[in-house]
Amino acid sequence: MRFSKLEEEGIKASDLIKRSLFIFFSILIILAGLTAILYISSARNELSIVENQELKNISTVSKLVIRSFDSTISDVLFLAELASNYISKKEEQKKFFEAASPFLKNKDYYKRILLADERGRVLFEIKTEDKLLKIIHSPNEKFWDNVNFRNTLEMGHSHVYISDFQLVGGIAMLVFGTPVFDRYKNRKAVLLLYYDCRPIFDILGTTFESQTERKSHRIASYFIVDKDGYWIKGPKPEDEFGFLYPSRSDKRLGNIYPEAWEKISKDQTGQILTIYGLFTFTSFYPLARAEKISEQSALEFDSITHGRIRSFDYVWKIISFVPKNLCTIQSITRLKEFLLYDSILLLFFIVVSWIIARITLKKEYAEKILELLTVTDTLTGLYNRRGFFLLAEQQLKIASRVNQHMALFFMDLDEFKSINDNYGHNEGDFALVKAAEVLKSTFRQSDIVARIGGDEFVALVIQDSPVDTETIMERLNEGFALLNSAIEKKYNLFVSIGFAFYKPEQNMTIDHLISIADRMMYENKHKKKKLT
Repeated sequence: MRFSKLEEEGIKASDLIKRSLFIFFSILIILAGLTAILYISSARNELSIVENQELKNISTVSKLVIRSFDSTISDVLFLAELASNYISKKEEQKKFFEAASPFLKNKDYYKRILLADERGRVLFEIKTEDKLLKIIHSPNEKFWDNVNFRNTLEMGHSHVYISDFQLVGGIAMLVFGTPVFDRYKNRKAVLLLYYDCRPIFDILGTTFESQTERKSHRIASYFIVDKDGYWIKGPKPEDEFGFLYPSRSDKRLGNIYPEAWEKISKDQTGQILTIYGLFTFTSFYPLARAEKISEQSALEFDSITHGRIRSFDYVWKIISFVPKNLCTIQSITRLKEFLLYDSILLLFFIVVSWIIARITLKKEYAEKILELLTVTDTLTGLYNRRGFFLLAEQQLKIASRVNQHMALFFMDLDEFKSINDNYGHNEGDFALVKAAEVLKSTFRQSDIVARIGGDEFVALVIQDSPVDTETIMERLNEGFALLNSAIEKKYNLFVSIGFAFYKPEQNMTIDHLISIADRMMYENKHKKKKLT
């Protein structure tokens, strides 16, 4: 579009560009705000879904771990009963092995079964090797100093001891133990069952760590830490079992995620969203669970607590972790879609902004023209009566406040009626236009000059110093003399002039000033007629 054409419509190119940019950036801000609102709303909804899902998952994980433990505790009690028969009847190892083999055949996660008497002497031992059960002969092996043996030996009838996590041959294991009594209720031995933790880790790793569409990322990772925050199952295998290795003493959840650990270590269950992601957790007390299952399973259960370990002193934290970026992965995808659509819309809005800017500027220009017409005399281009009074009243208020000097000139075109009568109204209009040009050249742009009647003109002069009326009237007369010589008409144009000074102390109005100047003008006109 040519800018010259715009200027013909009353629109400046610079104004059009500024208005277009203003409209465009306004639309851009609104669009960005709407996009942000949609994204935040979508992200909150998605986060709420993830939170609810992880609460369900962690509850299910906890139930599966409990079920696995319950099964193992029942197995330990069953094996203790077989061992009791073996001790009471003084049967051979082969008898115990034959009785236990069918039971243990499909449970290759039990790596070792050991029975030791009260003095720690190994009575028999069974190991699983390549999914086969073998009797191990170790008559000289002593277990008296073994912490698992000592803790189990102190426990009551049908109580089950569970060790802390430990590594045996590089395999994470738990040791389940229970004291063995003969038929006369005398403690005779200790049964220790070495449990490979793979089934527990499989629950966390296989069942719930599902893959997203991006195979390199997991929706959630599931961990186990002990009461001190050491990783049992952690994000990196090399960080696990830090309590067993001096070089890994700092490999704890609290060192990596201190804000999360502060809540996890204090609360039994819950959730916390940090800058790293969403943590959902629950607490599992293995000894307390073992005590409960033992009490429900055993016909004879010693309710008196024995030993130094208390049921609720021993706790694991089962934790799910969803990274921050995966908490709102679908919302981020939607945000990218929104931004793509926004970029397309912005191209459209550039054109729309230009069109709207042009329409509004044309409307404003038309309104200015209309407003100008309401305060301007269409013939002479001077202010009309309405425009003069609007501006003069405003200036009067300013002058009264800052003590400016003002003088109002009232002028009437001499012999104007005879020009209309003798030469026609067109000539009369010509005379008015030329008279207005003399007034414009005589008075300053800051003065308010108007045509308030047929051939009546006023001018309000405002300045900081007193107004020199004599000089102004001389300039008017010289201006009309020059005009007459230039237009070479059969008539001459002159004006009769009257003036009035504004006096703040008298609370004068514009009407009052016009009345004084009008009276002086007629006196001057009357004197001119007498002279002619």
